[in-house]
Formats: sequence, structure tokens, C-alpha cells
Amino acid sequence: MTVLELGAGANPLPAADIHHDKETHADYIDIAWDLDYLPWPWVNEEMDIVWAVDVMEHLKVDVNIWLGECWRILKPGGLLEMRVPAWDHALSYRDPTHQRVFHEESFYYWDPRTSLWQDFGRYYFPQERWWNVRDHFVEANDLRFTLVKLET
Repeated sequence: MTVLELGAGANPLPAADIHHDKETHADYIDIAWDLDYLPWPWVNEEMDIVWAVDVMEHLKVDVNIWLGECWRILKPGGLLEMRVPAWDHALSYRDPTHQRVFHEESFYYWDPRTSLWQDFGRYYFPQERWWNVRDHFVEANDLRFTLVKLET
């Protein structure tokens, strides 16, 4: 099993095989890459798990773009586990580098089991890169999600 940690920061995930960050600020960073530049430096279907805690809200590229890159590098059935700032928490807006905040149902637009996908997502994002939202909950006033890559 191959685990990629995006945005390892100061506290890298010990279980990750590959630690990424925007800059090589520590010796445990395996790949330094600005995730706003595409394509990302990993090959198609290379990862079993992509772990991104407090990362995706900083990206300037649209959510659909970075979700597409995660989908591309994950194996079928792979997991995208992430924590993002909640729209209803005041501190989510404190960080001037945050590009967006998220709602509990934000990723339902990519989940074919939901009415948000049925009514909007399949039209907004017709690229057939779909996910199942396996789990979401509040953690440290932020939202934690686990998305499962669906096969096309």
C-alpha cells in the first residue's frame, strides 16, 4: 500500500510512504511541488491513499481541478482523506492564505449517490471522475472527509 501525504508541514504522518510539501523545509520532505501547477509529479494510479490535512484550502486551482488530480493518481477504490476548514467556524476565515472554506455537503457534487450530484454535479463536472463520500465529521472545528475513488 502506497500512502502519499500532501502538505506534510511540521508534523509528517509516520505511516506515509511519500511526504510532500510546497518547499523542502525539512529532510523528511520527499517531493517539493506547488500543487497549483499541473500535472502533479505522480503517475496515474500510483497511490492507494492520498492524505491531505489542512492543504486543499490553500490551492488557487479550482476544487474540481485538484480533485481530478487526486482521482488521477489514486488507484481504483483508493482513498482521499482530507481535513478542510468549515464554513461555519470563524477561524476558518482568519488565515489569509485560505482560498475557500467547505460545507458538510461540498463533495456531494461528485458523489453519484446524492441528489446534489443528480441535480447539479453531473452537469457541472461532466468528466466522469466520481467519488463516494464515505465519511465526514467535525475535527478540531474543521471538516474531515474520506472520499473513495470510483472506477469509470
